[in-house]
Amino acid sequence: MEKRRTKIVIAEPSRFSPYGLNMLKQIGDVILGPFSHSQLMETCADADVLILRLQHVVNAKFLKLAQNLKYIVTPTTGLNHIDAETASSMGIEIISLKGETEYLKSIPSTAEHTWGLLLALVRHIPQANKHVINGLWNRDAFIGRNLTNLKLGILGFGRVGKQIARYAEAFDMTYSFYDIDNELNNLPNQTEDLTGFLASIDVLTVHIPLNDKTTHFLNAEKLSKLKKGSLIINTSRGEIIDEVALVASLIDGHIGGVAVDVLNQELIKEEREKSILLKYAQSHINAIITPHIAGATIDSMQQTEEFVIKKLLYKWG
Repeated sequence: MEKRRTKIVIAEPSRFSPYGLNMLKQIGDVILGPFSHSQLMETCADADVLILRLQHVVNAKFLKLAQNLKYIVTPTTGLNHIDAETASSMGIEIISLKGETEYLKSIPSTAEHTWGLLLALVRHIPQANKHVINGLWNRDAFIGRNLTNLKLGILGFGRVGKQIARYAEAFDMTYSFYDIDNELNNLPNQTEDLTGFLASIDVLTVHIPLNDKTTHFLNAEKLSKLKKGSLIINTSRGEIIDEVALVASLIDGHIGGVAVDVLNQELIKEEREKSILLKYAQSHINAIITPHIAGATIDSMQQTEEFVIKKLLYKWG
């Protein structure tokens, strides 16, 4: 009997690395999406490898229908779109970018998008563009601020936080950072007191990972410590900020504006559509939301896809 070939499913093949695709074809048959979620579940019923980005949620129900699955490969640092506990219990290994600190230093896309959101928020770029498209030309409606007159606070001084700090220096913008990592102690611009850190800055940019301790890390109490009129940028994970508290602070004017690339429960359509921050942004000009595109550049996506595929091939033997 002919041996069954390895079945590899790529859930989101749009602009997938051609080099990575060729590597995968050396070890098995590659099935390309895009798929609806039900189609993906059906396709993975006898798959050995699943490769996905962030469009699909791989939960316990999904995994229990994929009894042949040996590897889940995702070129992402966060894994909240995968039920890692169930996967581990089933002997499925997750291959990702988590912990690949040295390699990720070469990937600038999230930091670049963070800076783009900051400029868009401070200079009202989306609103000004819409204003002109609608046939208007009132420059006085969009008076912004100079970055050099604002102090930046970087919450989390890992890979992205350090990249943001370099950009701040290029813009001649002063900054400080807060991080619980003891190895960062005594670095220039560090603030060890969180309350003092929040009270001293004009713009807060969020770069901490999501876990049990950081869920709703920025709650009503911490938001109240920020200066009146402060701006918040978040390209990390939506759940790090308590959206209800954030919107309340926007409504009462304590927070001056927000620009985010993430939302609470963004991977679940029904939950995302109920987002109180999304509803706020639909009728207020001081909130900007992008659909988790910080890491979504052709360059970065293909580079990271090739990186995790090489990890897969190494393990595959």
